[in-house]
Amino acid sequence: MATTRRRTRKRSCLLCCWTTACRETAGRILVAIGRKVGTTYRHIRSRWPKVIVDAPRREAWQLRRLVRKTARGYANALGVGLPANLAIIVQRLVFDGHQVNGLLTAFESDGERRYVIQLALSVGGREVNDGELLAALRHELSSVFADAIGKPVLSMSLDLESGTPARVGGSIVDLRPQPVPAGNGHDPDAASLSRLTDFIGGDAA
Repeated sequence: MATTRRRTRKRSCLLCCWTTACRETAGRILVAIGRKVGTTYRHIRSRWPKVIVDAPRREAWQLRRLVRKTARGYANALGVGLPANLAIIVQRLVFDGHQVNGLLTAFESDGERRYVIQLALSVGGREVNDGELLAALRHELSSVFADAIGKPVLSMSLDLESGTPARVGGSIVDLRPQPVPAGNGHDPDAASLSRLTDFIGGDAA
């Protein structure tokens, strides 16, 4: 009976030691995984642009997410990475002598540049919608990426607001024969050809 008790105690002791060892090993593994995940997250986040939004918490979270997504998408489309030293600030007003939609400022020290993009939530008392905000962001990012991809060599603008169609010279084409009155020294049956200019809005000549 005593032998059975000793065996039971020995087994219980071994089980306790095994359980304790498993707990310690699992704890060390979890700590190592947590550190690894934290390091990976900080590394990934370091590649994100720093975004500061002056707005209520929920709106600020949505705008930060939208700005980061747009900046990364634009950089990927151009095949470049976002600069490590880039800060984007979304605030109520932006001034450059007068109210503007966006302002890019570059600082340089020891051959290293740091960029700050300021985006306005309102201009002239009018609230700016998300589309206008992102358009201003992409416009400023184009100047930031110039250091990585070079200066633009071609720029073509398109103005759809003026409503003036482009006028281009056209060729002269035959329309139909027109009878010429007799008695002017030409054959009565002769005909002259009217002409039409084929530019937009042109009239027959």
